[in-house]
Amino acid sequence: MKRQLLFLSVIMLAACGRTFEQRTSKYAEVGPVSDNRAAVLDINEGVGRWGYVDGAGRLAVECRYAGAGKFSDGLAAVQEIEGLWGYIDTAGRTVVAPQYTVAGEFDGGMAWVQAGGERWGRIDNTGKVVIPCLYTEIGEPDQRGWMRVRRDGKWGCLRETGEVAVPCAYDRIGEPNAYGLIPVTNEGKHGFLDSEGREALPCFFSYISEFKDGYARTNYGGSMALRDEPYGGQWGLIDTLGRETIPCRYYDLAAPGEGLAAFRLEQFGNYGYVDVKGNVAISPRFAVARPFSNGVAVVSYNNVNFGLVDRNGSEISSFRYKRIGKFNDGLAPFNTDLYGMNFQGMEPRCGYIDTEGREVLPAKWDDAAEFSEMRAAVMRFGIDSEDFYDARWGYIATNGQLVVPFKYHEAYPFSCGLARVFVKGLGYGYIDRKGEEVVPCKYQEAEDFHDFRARVKQYDRVLIIDDKGRIVNDEGA
Repeated sequence: MKRQLLFLSVIMLAACGRTFEQRTSKYAEVGPVSDNRAAVLDINEGVGRWGYVDGAGRLAVECRYAGAGKFSDGLAAVQEIEGLWGYIDTAGRTVVAPQYTVAGEFDGGMAWVQAGGERWGRIDNTGKVVIPCLYTEIGEPDQRGWMRVRRDGKWGCLRETGEVAVPCAYDRIGEPNAYGLIPVTNEGKHGFLDSEGREALPCFFSYISEFKDGYARTNYGGSMALRDEPYGGQWGLIDTLGRETIPCRYYDLAAPGEGLAAFRLEQFGNYGYVDVKGNVAISPRFAVARPFSNGVAVVSYNNVNFGLVDRNGSEISSFRYKRIGKFNDGLAPFNTDLYGMNFQGMEPRCGYIDTEGREVLPAKWDDAAEFSEMRAAVMRFGIDSEDFYDARWGYIATNGQLVVPFKYHEAYPFSCGLARVFVKGLGYGYIDRKGEEVVPCKYQEAEDFHDFRARVKQYDRVLIIDDKGRIVNDEGA
């Protein structure tokens, strides 16, 4: 009798010493352990059924389900033989009755589910419906906790609580802009919602531009076919609250500059300027009217000769210029002769004027670019005695002093303290404001610096360099 008891004790100890892998080796599939439960597939006479074992490999929930998910938050999705999914707890008790075609894992007390017709919704861990199964698509929550949802082909937004923030009434809902306005589109028309999801501007416009200086241009009736901006129609203006400050009534309306916008009433009419409320500030009389900057605007009466006017429309410069660039650092480049650049011996024709129309840097260059970071690229022919027409670029300061010699075949604006330059036979590099080559001219392709990084190409490899020329990323071929 003692020998028999000893034998049974040995058997029991051996059984207790079996590992999880040994206990579950009889199952066709074994899932990961979560919440001290692992799904297992038992095949009997060719029929597979799922159940669950505990962390030691002992059967905890009978193998009777057609499908079984992983436990999370104490619940697991299980599929009945009939095909629908519900949820059970770790003891195998039904918590959510089988009623869904798809059932996701619980996360933070919530799970995504899908009912008939491939429509998604959300339930909590008691089975309470938080979001009804009405939506064919549901996006991830954004920073506000809003989720974009699609129902019957239209988009709207829900809060994480399931409350409707924006009804499903739009063909597209964009991301909020810097002013909190949400762009929406419906049947090809554009509008805005406010930060609460209310219509700040109904979907009425054919086009709405990006905001600039607190205003966006709007168009009604124009055609967008193969164009970035509409052709035809009428233009107006809205502010950052979505209010229509200028109704769509102009044939052309430019983006405002310093509170004034160039407008044209008819296709072949002249340009004038209106303020952002639609009041005429300068009557139409220009063939060309560019945005105001530094209190002045570049205009032309005939699209040939250009000059400057102030905010009252008064001329403040000569109109002998064939080109006037943008004002930066208080100066703008001018050109007195667009033609004749191929004739040796021509007088230099490019210089700089200030906002009072004075030629503070007289014409002494063959080409001149706009200032950036107190430096401007200027060009001269004839620097190379062997080839008069081999143009060379250098840089000047705002007083006209040459700070970078005429040695480059291409020269670009300064950005982040560096300018991109090019030398034939060598490639692209970068110089600082003193003209020192911080990055040697050795790249086949290069871009200007942005956020103190620039993309360059060398030997078919695309690299990202910092403002010291060091490689910070190799994007490969």
